[in-house]
Amino acid sequence: MTAKLSLTAQDIAEMISSTLLAEMDYSRKLEFCTGQSLAGDFIPLNTIFQDPERILERIGMQFGIESSQLAGKDINLMAELILNQTGGRPCRVTFFTSGSTGTPVPAASNFTDLEQEIHSLASIFPDRRRVVSFVPRHHIYGFLFSILLPKALEVPKEYSPPLPGMEQIKKMRNGDLIIAFPLLWKKLENLDGVFPENVFGVTSTGPCPAETITGLQAQGLARMTEVYGSSETGGVGFRHDPSGMYTLLSHWKKTGDSTIERTSATGDKQQHVLQDHLEWQGARFRPLKRADKAVQVGGINVYPARVENFFRELPQVRDCCVRLMRADEGERLKIFIVPASEKENAALEKELRNLAIDKLSHHEKPGKYDFGPSLPVSNIGKLSDW
Repeated sequence: MTAKLSLTAQDIAEMISSTLLAEMDYSRKLEFCTGQSLAGDFIPLNTIFQDPERILERIGMQFGIESSQLAGKDINLMAELILNQTGGRPCRVTFFTSGSTGTPVPAASNFTDLEQEIHSLASIFPDRRRVVSFVPRHHIYGFLFSILLPKALEVPKEYSPPLPGMEQIKKMRNGDLIIAFPLLWKKLENLDGVFPENVFGVTSTGPCPAETITGLQAQGLARMTEVYGSSETGGVGFRHDPSGMYTLLSHWKKTGDSTIERTSATGDKQQHVLQDHLEWQGARFRPLKRADKAVQVGGINVYPARVENFFRELPQVRDCCVRLMRADEGERLKIFIVPASEKENAALEKELRNLAIDKLSHHEKPGKYDFGPSLPVSNIGKLSDW
């Protein structure tokens, strides 16, 4: 029988700190934090954040606590309060995912299901001696691998800021399990450093290019494990070979081409529709392409992926991202363009709007164009709102 895992006040404080750091701009982070965590006596005030009440609501929702109880408290006091009310094992933990709208969407998981998952994943890392995480702890990936996994493996953990440099590689030790995400792994590969012997890596949150993984292995990384999943499902499968198929975790089973069923720790069964079309071979699978998701513009279903595909095929566009506007922006699609060459933004926008006239429907045409040298991403390298 697997051991029960419980959160400590320090674990909860780390999650709160991670949430607050994600809400700070870079200059604020430098002002209040020199590493990966804020001081325990830090209090989220309106002199630091534009909307501290909203942030406290997010923290309260994460643990199932009324946010009014957190007001005016520092990180340590909030953590102690949450620990006392949950006993270190909250019934549910809520994480937030940003879909086509860019608005954070809560996705709640039973704590026992998260515990079940991490015990399943721990079995593929039996000989690790330390977990080193570059991932925010308030995200489901960071929570599972930075907080619960070290408990299941009974090994120490270390949190490092996601700032790639040779010193990060030099600090790694024989037996380490490095938790990171594709953008950071790519930056570490570009450093062309040499990893110590017997260092394993884990990557998730999005596809990691095979050439990045093979490049890291050429630099001495002993093994890379890719974990496939989402905020709604948690981890679904894993693989150690970027050219191979994912192995479905034991508590999941296939029920359709893009549907799976989870048998929870309590025996309950729940169906999930995955975000990708999958190719299956028994209990192994390979993601093929993202399933198009519709959003409503003026009451009409439109597919941002179709609009992205149109613009990506234009020679003027190197890359792009399409989302539904936030409520404060309007009710149409918006697009972020990475131009293929240097050109004045207003002229390029006019040119692109003209090209879309006959190719896209009225509801598909973006109402707002933004431009930049690269697509906007979050602190874990995932596409984000702008």
